Amino acid sequence: MTRTHKIVFIGEPGAGKTTCIAALSHVPPVSTDVACTDELAERKATTTVALDYGELHLGDQGRLLLYGLPGQSRFRFMFDVVREGLLGAVVLVDASSATAMDGLAETLDTYASELGQLPCVLALNKDARAGEDLRQACLDLLRRHGLVAPAIVVDARRREDIIRMFDLLFMQLELGFDDTEAREANAWA
Repeated sequence: MTRTHKIVFIGEPGAGKTTCIAALSHVPPVSTDVACTDELAERKATTTVALDYGELHLGDQGRLLLYGLPGQSRFRFMFDVVREGLLGAVVLVDASSATAMDGLAETLDTYASELGQLPCVLALNKDARAGEDLRQACLDLLRRHGLVAPAIVVDARRREDIIRMFDLLFMQLELGFDDTEAREANAWA
């Protein structure tokens, strides 16, 4: 029997969820992108309205199902669709956006309780020069939501960067992720 594992990518519109899945998937990705009809149309032509889906084949170890979920609260119910068997989450931030912190805040307001129960990585995408100030501001916002996670700068188009995110997630799993430890660490922050 083939083992199936799941990873979820969460973030604001334009953060790179669809791009991550397309860079990794061994099957043609499924996307629920539609044309933007609001102020988001100024930043991008389409946006995900339900989820993106792809698969990474792991040989004898099974398959890794890849899900991309919108960060906006109106799509919160989609997390329940993918929750069972979820190994971890990648929170993507569009580091090139002037509203990066607002997007991250909405994502964390929506999903903080779920993220606190999973290994998690924060990935600053779209700006290789994303500075330490932005990284630190993101980490501070995570702490205010009771979360602890590594934060790295990535290019979601590069498979190597996405694999680095997975390495960080799997390291947390190997070390025995415990959300109690994360909460206690935040109590001192």
